[in-house]
Amino acid sequence: MPIHPGQPPSGGVIGMANRLARDVRSMADAREHLQAQVTANRAGVEAMLCGLIDTFNPHLGGHGRRVARLVDLLAVRFKVSYPAHQALRHAALFHDIGMLGVQRAVLFTPWSELTETDRSLILSHPDIGASHLRVLPWYEASAVAVAAHHEHWDGNGFPRRLAGEDIPIGARILAVCDTYDEMLNKPADAPAQFSELEVLEHLRQHRGHQFDPRVVDMFLSIVEVSSPHEEERKLPQGELPVALSELQVGRCLSRDLMNVEGLVLLTKGTVLAEANVLRLRVLRGMNSVVEPVYVHECEQPGSRGGAELSAA
Repeated sequence: MPIHPGQPPSGGVIGMANRLARDVRSMADAREHLQAQVTANRAGVEAMLCGLIDTFNPHLGGHGRRVARLVDLLAVRFKVSYPAHQALRHAALFHDIGMLGVQRAVLFTPWSELTETDRSLILSHPDIGASHLRVLPWYEASAVAVAAHHEHWDGNGFPRRLAGEDIPIGARILAVCDTYDEMLNKPADAPAQFSELEVLEHLRQHRGHQFDPRVVDMFLSIVEVSSPHEEERKLPQGELPVALSELQVGRCLSRDLMNVEGLVLLTKGTVLAEANVLRLRVLRGMNSVVEPVYVHECEQPGSRGGAELSAA
């Protein structure tokens, strides 16, 4: 029966409207629940992949996290959209996942001494990593950046010799952050170590050749403001940087000792007991502790020798 203006709706119409409202609310609740499940599943996959990288190569795990923090800074400066920012962050975390099939010793072997198989693995790792990520649809944009993060602005990179604007902007940002952290945080047993000034000079020298000039300029504007120059960072009197293999019982930590995930293993001021030193040497063999360790002579030896590795 038609409803005329001013005439109250019949009970049947009210009931139908109420049912529709309940259905809409139920669908909204179901959608919210499914979205929460998807978010939780994505977070779980991210944690699992990070854990796998840490298990097989802790150095690469720490490297990926540090690069992710750097790309966060550049993503904000370049005003990329939220989805693009998240894609770039995941690309940073997993850009070297294709290197897990390469033996660690190979990474420090001169190119001329590598076998053809090892060279192929190294040159293929961007594509291998991208293919792993493309298994999950939400990592497709990240895979694009991973596949191109070793392309050079001048076209002399790999694997496709892309050049200039043909290289995705995410890959250009990733390339600068990757190189900076990789050079600055070499493992203690790497054949070469670089100071921050040397790394920044490397970026300047390869600006317009290996790297997008605009990305280098933006990166330098961030790093040079937030990081004091090396000559301004002289060690306090009595402080010594030592390798884990050189640690001595009774020395006192002058800074927090961190693992590659950024967690504190031992706090500043801890007096190293024999158990601490033995445990740290085991962790060194797993490449999971940030070196060097900063120590000084203790004023009161043994005052905190019972401290434990809180995050080991």
